[in-house]
Amino acid sequence: MSLDTILESPRLMMKLSFPPVMLQLMEEAAKPEPDFSVMGKIISTDPALSTTILSLVNSPFYGLSQEVSDLKRAAIVLGTRELLNLAVTVSYQKHTTGSLEKCDYDIYNDWMLTVWGAISAQLIASRTCPEHADKIYLCCLLKDISLLFLRCAAPEELPDKCHSDSITMSYLNQDAAENDAWGMTHGALSQLLLSRWKLKTLECSSLLHHHSLDDLDSFDLPTQAVILATKWAEMELGSFSAPFNVLQFEVKLQTALSMDAEDIEEFRSVCRTKFQSMLSTLGMGESDSGARFYNHSIKSLQSSYFMSLELLTAEGGLNSIPRIIGRHVKLNWDVNEWELALKLPDLDKYSLYKAEGAALNKVASKVVRPDLRWSTHGAGIKITSRGVDLGEFRCVCSGLSKDEKKNLELYFKFVGQAYEHYCSNQHLTEGRSLTLETLPLGIARLDISGDLLDMNEEMGRILGGAGVSGVKDFGELLDIGVSAGLGLEWRAFVDEEAKKSFSKILCVRLRTGSTPREACLYFSAYKQKSEEGMAISVIMEDMTEVSESQIQALKQRDFLEGLIDSMRDVVLTVDAKGNVHYASSRYSKIFLGRNIFNIASPTESFTGRWGPEIFEDKKTVVEVLMKRTDSAGLPFELVISQLAGSGDKYLIVARDMTTIRRLEEKLKKQAVFDGLTELFNHTQFNTMLAREITRSRRTKRPVGILFFDLDGFKKVNDTDGHQAGDDVLKTVAKILKEELRAGMDFPCRYGGDEFGVIVTEVRPDSLEMIGNRIRMKIDKKFSGRVTISGGMTVLEDGDTSVSMLKRADKAAYDAKDLGGNLLKWAEKES
Repeated sequence: MSLDTILESPRLMMKLSFPPVMLQLMEEAAKPEPDFSVMGKIISTDPALSTTILSLVNSPFYGLSQEVSDLKRAAIVLGTRELLNLAVTVSYQKHTTGSLEKCDYDIYNDWMLTVWGAISAQLIASRTCPEHADKIYLCCLLKDISLLFLRCAAPEELPDKCHSDSITMSYLNQDAAENDAWGMTHGALSQLLLSRWKLKTLECSSLLHHHSLDDLDSFDLPTQAVILATKWAEMELGSFSAPFNVLQFEVKLQTALSMDAEDIEEFRSVCRTKFQSMLSTLGMGESDSGARFYNHSIKSLQSSYFMSLELLTAEGGLNSIPRIIGRHVKLNWDVNEWELALKLPDLDKYSLYKAEGAALNKVASKVVRPDLRWSTHGAGIKITSRGVDLGEFRCVCSGLSKDEKKNLELYFKFVGQAYEHYCSNQHLTEGRSLTLETLPLGIARLDISGDLLDMNEEMGRILGGAGVSGVKDFGELLDIGVSAGLGLEWRAFVDEEAKKSFSKILCVRLRTGSTPREACLYFSAYKQKSEEGMAISVIMEDMTEVSESQIQALKQRDFLEGLIDSMRDVVLTVDAKGNVHYASSRYSKIFLGRNIFNIASPTESFTGRWGPEIFEDKKTVVEVLMKRTDSAGLPFELVISQLAGSGDKYLIVARDMTTIRRLEEKLKKQAVFDGLTELFNHTQFNTMLAREITRSRRTKRPVGILFFDLDGFKKVNDTDGHQAGDDVLKTVAKILKEELRAGMDFPCRYGGDEFGVIVTEVRPDSLEMIGNRIRMKIDKKFSGRVTISGGMTVLEDGDTSVSMLKRADKAAYDAKDLGGNLLKWAEKES
């Protein structure tokens, strides 16, 4: 079902349309000066609404010293607009909750985000742009109405990445997913829905950008307030909010509002009090309130953050983590007896540690979660990061106060994220270092000039005493240590930037044992870029036991790998299940060990089954989106064929199609839009006019067109030049975009200085008003030097796109003959 179909369906539009009371309240809220008598009359039609508002007025939300018993007194104390905002909020919550319940959706998580966002947006605006604070509250309240509407009216139209239990929570690449699905973002769709529901006067331009935190400084202050409030709500209330990121955002918010530490803490406290009072009055209790970051001070967040940082650089393997945690819980909470389960970094199994006094023991290793044998019973503190279970902490904590337990739980939130980073970075680095030391390979790292920087123990044994001779040049070290030089080819490899690799087989006499022995060494070196600049990695392997034929095979392998790595295409080999066993070296970190069916997904043009069944054909070509990272994916063309004589192994050659697809997108845009004005072009005008005529006849809603050319344009071109003429055309296009309704009216450049506008759902008097508004703005913009002569017409029985355009065109010529700067109605055909 298309978005147009949904928006044109009265039945679906009614799924979340506003009740009369809220529409009337919103209309009053859009006025510069709301009238209390009007507002009071509206609220009095709903006694329950009046009672709820007064409850909120007398709650800690406002902290009034005396109870307020009637709305008139409330308006005097708080102000009419503040009271109106409360009325809209209560009415909106009541209606959306009821509507979404009928659609089998629990709005609780979304309403939590909405309430915090609206309250905090008003508070932020009260500091940065106080004259806009009340309007910003309403805009932030309604910014996600489109998502709630679609969840009820057409849930299948929501993008797949949308959170199932909180559809208003943002996600990675959300704008792209929504544009692919609807041709606009949900902010733009919310704006369109408000217009359809007769609330266009609210004018919430901030809806379009409320997730644009990265571009915060480029927006006006009201939009910045909405952006900061939206992100703040997600940080404080999001189920998977990373604690490091929460603290970083609190610092960003403090900077954006120019507050000191005490000010931002007080600011959070006010927001928290208002938020909790609003939820309580609306009958919405806080679920798992202790887990919410807003219930902790910034000082507590910082304390847990700085303690958890020690885990990021822990040395000594996995066993160092419980030692660090044990020290933290002893010093800060005086906890001496505890148990800790930690998920192993590369397995779905756990180690269990137990502390009693000064003793710390590992009591279980590589155990699945259900088989953990705890001696401390009862609920523990879960250790998670982004919803992934990483372990659990249990202790004898009977002496801790409620606040101390709360801070202990907060600490383990930070531990979860820190431990995740440790597993993916420090533990991996330590593991690699251990592997390099234990491998029967000589490994060394040189600077770009060929001088030794570091080497493992095996390389030291191969070089013998040369390794401690003080000589730095690796070629000389090799000559001293094994009496074999690398020759001029090595010097050329070091000196010439274009040479990226070097390999050679050396027959030498090693002095690694009690007696010298003959050996065959395979020497290879590669230039690599590091944080310090270019460096050279050297590997040396003893190949004494390898036969001559195997040596030749290795040489051939090196040649083939070099050939593959020089190709622009990605070369992979996979097994029958799609697991990648080989990848071009440039891409090995991305693809090796992963499954091709998980990291690539076929485009819409693919009609078969995406899985191992694809290997049944001798050769297959399929276009996919390849997820090289967490991004949406890049387009690749895969050529899949079976490797001869390899059994169930398959060769995949992947060609990057990004440049081709970008060119195609550019060509598509050129086919739809005019390159100078960025309006729809001549061809698209005719296509859309035919479409809107068909839609008008189906829906019985009128459609009209305005067709005009520019008076005085030729003179501008002749006297000021074509650059000035182009500027005129672009200015006219800008005026059309500003004056017309987005998504309902379609401005086009028909050709030269001729423009056409398709206006939908418009009566003749409205079409004339729109046309004259455009005419007068162009006249004023160019001080009468450039004006327009145009014709107007609406769809009549028997009309085609050709007949409508012909009538409007003739009327435009008649307007020009009458002196120009005039719009004329087309005469009906006899």
